[in-house]
Amino acid sequence: VIAAAKRGFKAVGYELNPWLVWYSRYRAWRDGVHQNTRFYISDLWKVSFSSYTNVVVFGVPQMMPQLEKKLEEELGCNARIIACRFPFPCWIPDHIAGEGIDTVWAYDLKHSRGCETKILEITPETKF
Repeated sequence: VIAAAKRGFKAVGYELNPWLVWYSRYRAWRDGVHQNTRFYISDLWKVSFSSYTNVVVFGVPQMMPQLEKKLEEELGCNARIIACRFPFPCWIPDHIAGEGIDTVWAYDLKHSRGCETKILEITPETKF
């Protein structure tokens, strides 16, 4: 969230752990991007992603199949999803960067839905 805000995006984070939410708010303030960030103590499964076009997920293997289905149902076809540490089981990534626990997978939903519009391009030079 903070990295996105530093690049000029309005960014929102959802987390169940209140300490992580408060720490994230502090970091956003310390890094001078608190005006572009929002952090909520919230259950990921109760949040609607329908208003987002870019989503970054730090998940665990057990949740990825169900989250893949939720995002497929709620996101528009121009959405871009970045999965950190663990990939989605069915989607084919457009790009993979890093290795081990630092691996990230980039997915463009237009490929799975046959949409024509491309909003965000991830290249090998893109920094996450």
